[in-house]
Amino acid sequence: MRLITRALLLSGCVLAANSMLTLPSVAAEGMWTMDNLPHTTLEKTYGFKPTATWLHKSMRSAVRLAGGCSGSFVSAQGLVLTNHHCVIGCVEDLSSEKQDLINKGFLAKSLSEEKQCPGMEVNRLEKTEDVTARMQKALAGLSGKAFSEAKKAEQSLIEKACVGDAGDERRCDIVELYGGGEYHVYQYSRYQDVRLVFSPEYAAGFFGGDPDNFNFPRYNLDMSLLRVYDHAGKPLVNADWFPINPKGAKEGELVMTLGHPGSTQRQLTMAELETQRDLVLPFRLMLASEYRGLLLQYSTQSEEKARIAQTELTMVENGIKARTGMFQALLSPSVMQKKREQENTFRAWVSSDATRTRTYGDPWQTLSDTQTAWRNLYVDYVMVEIGFGAMSQHINWARTLVRGTTEKAKPDNTRLREFSDASLPAVQAGLFAEVPLYSDFERTKLAWSLSKLREKLGVDNPVVKSILGKQSPEALANEIVTHSKLGDAAVRKQLWEGGVDAIKNSDDPAIRLAYLIDEQARKFRTDYDQNIEPVQKAAANQLAKARFAYQGTRVYPDATFSLRLSHGVIRGWEEKGKTIPPFTDIAGLFDRATDFDPFKLADSWVAAQKKLDKKTRFNQVSTNDIVGGNSGSPLINAKGELVGLIFDGNINSLGGSYFFDESVNRAVSVHPAAMTEALKQVYKAKHLVKELKLD
Repeated sequence: MRLITRALLLSGCVLAANSMLTLPSVAAEGMWTMDNLPHTTLEKTYGFKPTATWLHKSMRSAVRLAGGCSGSFVSAQGLVLTNHHCVIGCVEDLSSEKQDLINKGFLAKSLSEEKQCPGMEVNRLEKTEDVTARMQKALAGLSGKAFSEAKKAEQSLIEKACVGDAGDERRCDIVELYGGGEYHVYQYSRYQDVRLVFSPEYAAGFFGGDPDNFNFPRYNLDMSLLRVYDHAGKPLVNADWFPINPKGAKEGELVMTLGHPGSTQRQLTMAELETQRDLVLPFRLMLASEYRGLLLQYSTQSEEKARIAQTELTMVENGIKARTGMFQALLSPSVMQKKREQENTFRAWVSSDATRTRTYGDPWQTLSDTQTAWRNLYVDYVMVEIGFGAMSQHINWARTLVRGTTEKAKPDNTRLREFSDASLPAVQAGLFAEVPLYSDFERTKLAWSLSKLREKLGVDNPVVKSILGKQSPEALANEIVTHSKLGDAAVRKQLWEGGVDAIKNSDDPAIRLAYLIDEQARKFRTDYDQNIEPVQKAAANQLAKARFAYQGTRVYPDATFSLRLSHGVIRGWEEKGKTIPPFTDIAGLFDRATDFDPFKLADSWVAAQKKLDKKTRFNQVSTNDIVGGNSGSPLINAKGELVGLIFDGNINSLGGSYFFDESVNRAVSVHPAAMTEALKQVYKAKHLVKELKLD
């Protein structure tokens, strides 16, 4: 299961990567921007020459789900195909004790039965523009606070001009590529009326659970269908979409992913990698492991509590497994030695020429120097600014209200970027969304996280004293959850629209705590924004310039949750002398099934067993290079037909945060034949079969 984020520390952001410094990318490696595809490789390797028409249609057929996933239009009526685990938050929000849509599944038999996903947003990329020269001119010679302020100001001006008079119907984002070596503005159509159409039962969408996660063979129907509605409240009429080919692709055939990989760490220096290995990954793993224990214990108390914690537990376990693989990669002496040799070779190339030395300086040393400051700030930043020390929906809403009303009162070019005009519609959609709130669960999470805040920062820490005062974590959590009114969306909207004065005059305990947190958190944020990030960005920019001179843009940029294409073929691999075939089938699903979770079949599949064609292909693997954020990406062939739905990588890909090995790294996808067979025989969704043209 590949995600970017769901909630604090929950996501398993699995990053597949390379550290190529002396050679251009080869074979299936790379996540390429649409304006810089490896055309020579595509033509020489596969005989494929994408036309301008093909590229434009593919770009507009792929979509981004705000919050960390990808998807694609698959009909002319706004139907979007993505993963089950990408919509599980929506399904959870639409569920209740009496209507458990997560475990029972959901199928809208008509447009009138489709349910709006609270706070969900879909973005479709319309065009991009290179604004590198403009950004670099605005930042020339600046550092520290001046660099940070100039960067925000210029980004704001560019984004505002890009949005124009379109208002909330358009979104524009500045995308940094090659560590700041290039800046592009991406213009999206923004859709916030997104409705759930189909989601299978948890037992089908995540069959095999954590034991099977990041493994293969797999038997997951990790698919769901959403529908995008236009701004007039009608199903979106769209000309560009991927037709589904139920036959799929043959072994060895060219397949491409069009998705939005979240972030990679392929161009990190050795000093930065060592910080990841020595501090970031161990800290996150320990915290997440403790949190998993809390969720497991909570889940044993009743069936209803197990349902309430189910989604969060899934994401936490996913994150632990993913980060464990990343951590193990950085603990490998051979991996680190290879990275060190590549960096040394690159540095030697720069230092061997006086002109290059004057032009590029020593960005490696600058980045190394910033690591001490970042290491000293990291725990405070994570626990207070990011919010790991106060994990509660009440507090999330309260912090958005406190900080958001303050920021939106400022000129756009001086705000924190998450509250820019470009971001506000998504912020408001999440803030006003009607979602269920479970007091006992919120109380448990908040008390635990406040205790972690005290533990990690220390009892005598002024931040801890300010937040906890004389109260225990349990008492403070109980006070907030019991007396806060922020569970009411109408209250949140009233406070937001009332602005700074309404927030200041509120006596809601969650708001009062958010004020205390924000006072301290802003100090850490300012330290990072003015003393760490600008120095790192400036050094990364110099590093990018040197890299361009060294190897050009033949190497793809790091992932930035922007649209990318990766190419590969359907292919299995060799594991300890054993050949792993590229396909599984429905027969394998029933062979793997037991009477116990997580291998217990959904009742609908048991009932349909005799009607199913057991030879139907179920899941498949390919050599495509994917990362967290690619969940829900369409796997397409040269004709632009959808031949798979990306949902995971194999266990070998977990070290892919830092390198890519085509011999064993595999992307896992749902085969279109399984989706077709399931909709026809298991779920009797004839109307969807017709709309998807699967007859």
